[in-house]
Amino acid sequence: MRPTPHLLGKSERDSRASAHSAWHLNQFHDTPSPAARGLIVAIVAWTLAWKGAALWRAAKDDSRPWFITLLISNTAGILDSVYLFGVSAAKRRQRQEERSMLTKTGEPAQLGHTEET
Repeated sequence: MRPTPHLLGKSERDSRASAHSAWHLNQFHDTPSPAARGLIVAIVAWTLAWKGAALWRAAKDDSRPWFITLLISNTAGILDSVYLFGVSAAKRRQRQEERSMLTKTGEPAQLGHTEET
């Protein structure tokens, strides 16, 4: 049976407390295995590649809300790929269709005007 802490002498309590805190500190200073380090590096590289591409595209598209959202969020490339393949791709297709229609009809670009003159 272990003695209760209030029955231990001060030096014995202090040595147990320091041993316990040293054990906790060692738990946080263990270095990860090479496989874990490789996985961490791969995840960071994956995230940076997607984030860089998405931020580049959002800046090119003048999409300030998406740029800020992508800059702040950290979703391991998930939100970045949604923007690249979903939102931005749809906008680009729509602009391309408008350009091809203007080319076929010979109309000048409206330049942001919603009504014809």
